[in-house]
Amino acid sequence: MLTQLVELIATGQGDDQRLRQQLVEGQIVRIGRAPQTGWAISWDRTISREHVDLVWSGDHLKVTCLPNATNPIKFLGEVSREISAAAGELFQIGMTSFVVRVEMKVDISRQTMERPTEPLVSMPELGQSPNEYTTDDEGEDVEEHAYKSDELENVAFGDTNRQMEVLSNLPQMISGTSTDMELALMLVGMLLQAIPPAVAVAVAVFDENYVNELRAGRNLEAELPKPMLLRVQTRESFGGRFMPSRKLLKKALYENASMMHIVGEMESSKVTMSGSLGWAFCTPVTAESCVGWCLYVSGEGGRDENAFLDEDLLKGDLRFTQLVAQFIGSIRTVRTLQEHTTQLSTFFSPKVIANLTKKSAGNIMEPSERDITVLFCDVRGFSRKSEKLKDNLKLLLESVRAALSAMTGGILAFDGAIADFQGDAALGFWGWPEPLPDGPISACRAALTIQQVFGLPVEADDLLDGFTCGVGIAHGRAIAGQIGTTQQAKIGVFGPVVNQGSRIEGMTRMFGVNICIDETTAEFVRRMLPRSEGTCRRLAKVRPKGMDTSILVSELLPANDGTETLTMQAVVAYEKALDAIIAGNWEAAFSLLKQVPDDDGPKNFLLEQMAYTDNQPPSDWDGAFSLKSK
Repeated sequence: MLTQLVELIATGQGDDQRLRQQLVEGQIVRIGRAPQTGWAISWDRTISREHVDLVWSGDHLKVTCLPNATNPIKFLGEVSREISAAAGELFQIGMTSFVVRVEMKVDISRQTMERPTEPLVSMPELGQSPNEYTTDDEGEDVEEHAYKSDELENVAFGDTNRQMEVLSNLPQMISGTSTDMELALMLVGMLLQAIPPAVAVAVAVFDENYVNELRAGRNLEAELPKPMLLRVQTRESFGGRFMPSRKLLKKALYENASMMHIVGEMESSKVTMSGSLGWAFCTPVTAESCVGWCLYVSGEGGRDENAFLDEDLLKGDLRFTQLVAQFIGSIRTVRTLQEHTTQLSTFFSPKVIANLTKKSAGNIMEPSERDITVLFCDVRGFSRKSEKLKDNLKLLLESVRAALSAMTGGILAFDGAIADFQGDAALGFWGWPEPLPDGPISACRAALTIQQVFGLPVEADDLLDGFTCGVGIAHGRAIAGQIGTTQQAKIGVFGPVVNQGSRIEGMTRMFGVNICIDETTAEFVRRMLPRSEGTCRRLAKVRPKGMDTSILVSELLPANDGTETLTMQAVVAYEKALDAIIAGNWEAAFSLLKQVPDDDGPKNFLLEQMAYTDNQPPSDWDGAFSLKSK
């Protein structure tokens, strides 16, 4: 009997940023940062207080932005204010990812079966010691058969109706388990129900390194180690303590094939510990994701006592068990990929992960030279907050993690990759593994989003209270991919543009601005970034300390919403003053700077730099100020 459980899972950038709620058919639910009714995504400041309404109908989730919601929904590489997502399809709002999970709950004991089975009992604890296995199964009365996975393709199931019904429900049954232990527990019960002659079943998992060594022909004489996981279940009528045969397990693992033992005389059976069990077969799970996994089934009777239980009649149940093993291998392979994807999602956006994992990716991890945009972001105010929270280090750690989440969330939201963390700073980059379609524009949007988060009004107990963020962006040729030594490597970028991006980020302090960009990035902004999103102004031509080459640094400004004190007229006056400074006409520059507010950080930077030479350009003036610090 199947019942459907539909859940919405929301995941932020922090370990504790997770929400999981059940969806009810046709019921409208509101989501926001602090909705009056509905579900709160309290950790994400890029989500409005009341952001979207969603409803599960049939097999899709309809998500609709409210009129006052700031950020749209990102879905399948596009942005929209209304989407329809199927189960398993990921969508993103702000810095939070959402996915619908549909689980089919199965109650095996209530399924319709042609033949009733006895109740299931007996569940030994995990981790039995090796001496609880029988080792004396060398008698001549044991008949042994081996079967590769394709040898039983034309064999009919032992109990066709029962086993076909179980197989049809198996994917849903497996999807209802989230851990290997839950999977093993489900399997032993299912196998015992599906194979009527079986009295006892087990799922055993052995160390992968041991199995690989065994199959390579090494340590053949070594004793079978203690299983990493063991689940055993028997019928109620079985009175003994059942443990699988160590010899049969080892032989199946070594051959990587199903092995069957049938005992000639029941009372002399040494295939299992219980003398009343006269046959057993063991099927290894052959998928690479399941090395060391075995399904073990044992039952009563033998050739001399029960002609029904000969090799040919047991083949049908063995074929069923092999198919179950194939299902397990496929499911665990998918789960392994999902786990890898989850780990990758800490550093890469869904779009980047898709490019990394697609079949045509080839040697995509190999370092290669390409156009790269780097973004450095650094938290400001950490020292003051450290002093304030010196007696509450846990809260200080949570605050830093919230700040890093805001920075990395902005990078990932615009399909960037995280190359490195350094204390309270992060390095993101674009242009790998796929070329940049719009140059550094995605990085600029990420920077503006990060500043939007840090600039939101402070609320009670806000973890970002007291923090600001400086961002530097540079664009140019670099090597990207797997960089490092043979002992340790990581995905990263290498080249002068990386150093330049770091230097430019440091200049945000000198100029007193939030975002500094190089001239290449500024040219892209002027050509490709809509003014409704942002603009830029040239700040100064500078020669960083330790460098001979000068660079022109600009500021990336958000779109003017009427609250900024810096008007476009002031920006124009500032840039005219800068042109006069570069040309050596400092008297005209002083006059133009009077049109710029006195609290403007870049204006004060220019005045300070000119004051170093008594407000006169030096004799060797080339238009660039030589910086005295990094």
